[in-house]
This record gives sequence, structure tokens and C-alpha cells, in this order.
Amino acid sequence: MKKTMLCATVLALSVAATGCASGKKAESSAASTAAAQTEAASTTAAGKTAETTATAAAASDMAVPGYAPGQIPEIPAIVLPELGISENPAAKITLDKTKALSSVPGITVTPVRVENNQIQRGSTVMQLGSNGEGQYKDGNLTVQTDGNGAGQYVDAERGITIQRDDDGSGQYLDSKLGISLLVDDDGAGSYKDDRYGISLMVDDDGEGLYTNTQNGVTVTADDDAMSYRAGKVRITQKKDGSGSYSDAESGLKIENDGKGKATVTKGTQKATVDAAPLGTLPRLPRLGAVPAVPSLEANSLLITLDSGVLFDVDKYDIRPEAQETLNQLAKLLTEAGITAFEIDGHTDSNADDAYNQTLSENRANAVKEYLKAQGVTAEITTQGYGESRPVATNETAEGRQQNRRVEIIIPTV
Repeated sequence: MKKTMLCATVLALSVAATGCASGKKAESSAASTAAAQTEAASTTAAGKTAETTATAAAASDMAVPGYAPGQIPEIPAIVLPELGISENPAAKITLDKTKALSSVPGITVTPVRVENNQIQRGSTVMQLGSNGEGQYKDGNLTVQTDGNGAGQYVDAERGITIQRDDDGSGQYLDSKLGISLLVDDDGAGSYKDDRYGISLMVDDDGEGLYTNTQNGVTVTADDDAMSYRAGKVRITQKKDGSGSYSDAESGLKIENDGKGKATVTKGTQKATVDAAPLGTLPRLPRLGAVPAVPSLEANSLLITLDSGVLFDVDKYDIRPEAQETLNQLAKLLTEAGITAFEIDGHTDSNADDAYNQTLSENRANAVKEYLKAQGVTAEITTQGYGESRPVATNETAEGRQQNRRVEIIIPTV
């Protein structure tokens, strides 16, 4: 019985020992397998990292300088130069006393422009309204304007011609600078500027052609795309967000599919990178309005007094009948707050130059003294011009009468 039990015990221990040995072998085998799998995974990950780094490095090497890999530069905006003429916003008559002064018998009031101590007239024709509208013609310059920018302007000396409507449409030509502008009210038209080698033809929706011969730029735009060329660089952008870039010098090419990817090639290298679709399709600039026709700029009011009303023949004493006219003039000058003006005396060509010069000076001084006696406190200067500045012919009685005059020049700006 004991022998049987001993055998059973030994048998049990042997089975247990065998089972423990088998368990250790299985555990060791599993550990080896796991280690091998871990090592293989590490090797695979390292390979992927190396591949990604190599791809990024290649893409970076093939990027446009200053831009991310696969990014296409924007087409540069086109800016047109200034035309070289602008309206003077202050070119208006600023003294609103014309009607009151003109109502005085024996007085004529005319807006004029005085430059270099000369009133623009002789061959000059000027008709002005209160807001700068009117007509002007003097030698090389002809202006017809409404005072708000519309009208016609021809300056033969400068080679400038302007024809402009109220809406800003019309044409501008500068023959000396080589500038031409034809534009509709919607901004469509053509522009050419030889100063910078620029030419632009554009529709109201921004489609057309721009060229610049100085820097070799050409830009075309249609409903679907816009293309830019400068030297060996080409950029195209399409409405669907796709586009392309190429540089024949460096060999770099980029193709954006408009769906989030871009293919970059340079020689034998090629990479595909993430790239956002291109932005809103750019357009050519629509043309601005034709420059405004300058308002007729009157910087002075000219008050003309008939010497026949003021003085007897060859005299410079104020006639009693003329005193009422000068009284009203003095009142209006005071009410208008005039601080300074000039009185000029003129004669016809009868008698000799010296006599006419003295007579014109005495008549100007006589008017000055009378106005001051009536309370005019403005600073008054006088000039006598004798027969040197006629406004009409001295061959007729009517012309000589126009030349015998006293003029008061009042600055208005």
C-alpha cells in the first residue's frame, strides 16, 4: 500500500515538473516573438520617418523662394500711373458781390485772372459763372466747362486734350507725354502711356490685356482664368481654384489641382504636397474717370469805370454827376469787407505818351482819394498805364471810349 502511494506521489511530481518546464518554454517563446514584432515595427516606423523627411526636404528645395512648398505666388496687382493733370478744387469765384456791383450805373464787373500784373485778355475771351463754369479762349488754351468737371479742354502748348461727360467717361490725350485714355462710364476702355511702356485694354468685368514693355510683363484675363508672364516666369490662376507656376530658368514647375494638392517638379525630382486651392480669380483694373476739365479760375474781380462818367475831357477831377456812382461803390466795398485792392488808370492814344501817362496816374489817384473820403479803409494801391494797355482799337470813337477807363482790381482768393 505504501509502495503504491509512493509511486503515485513520484508520478505526480514528475507530471508537475514536466508541466512547469513546458510553461517556461511557452513564455520564453512568446517573449521572443513580441520582441521580434517590436523590433520590426520600430524598423518600419523609422523607414517611414526617413521617407517623410526626405520628401519634405525635396519639396522644400523645390519651393518658390519665400513661399511654402507647392504654394503659387499671387499674380501682382496692376497699378496705373497718374496722368499728370488735376483740378484745382479752389478754382472758383469766391466773392459773391458781382450782381450788387453790376447794378451800379457806370460800373461793369467781370471775373478775371491776373498773372504777372497782367489781366488775361486782349485775345482772351472769358465768360464765367459763379461756380467756375463758362468758356475761356486765349491763344493756345480753349476751355468749355460746367465747373463740375465736364466739358472740353484743349491746351495746344502742353499737348493736352480732354473731353469729359458728367459721369467721367470721355477721352484724355497728352501728345507730348504719349498718354491716351478712352473710358466708358463703367470703367471699360483703353489706356496707353509711353512714359512707362504701358498699354491696357479692359472690359467692364476686368477681362482684357495688359502689357508693360519696360519690365516685360504681360497679363491676360478672361472669364475662366488670368495669366501672368514676366521674363521666364509664368503664372496662371483659374476660376476653379487650380493654377500653375513655371520658371524656365530654374526649371521649377507647380501644378495646383484646386482640390488640396499640388505637384511640384524640378528636373528629375517630383513631390506631391498639400496645398490650398488658389483664391478669388483676380481681374484687370478698370479704368478711372477722365480727369476733370479744370474750372475757370478767376482770382480777381475787375470793376471797370467809364472815364466819361467820372471825368471831363482831359481832366481828373471827379464830376459831380459821378459822385453817386462812387458813393454806392464805396458802400459795397465796405460791406464786402474788402481789405486791399488796386486802382489802375488808362487813356486812349490821343496826345503824347507822357501826357497820357500823367493823366492816367492822376485819375487813378483821384478815385482812390474819393473812396477813402467815403470811409473805405482798405489798402489801396494805384497804377497809371497811359495808353499802353488798350482793350479796343483807337481808330474809332467807340474804341477810344473803351480805352479811357479806370479799373479796380479786387483779389478774390
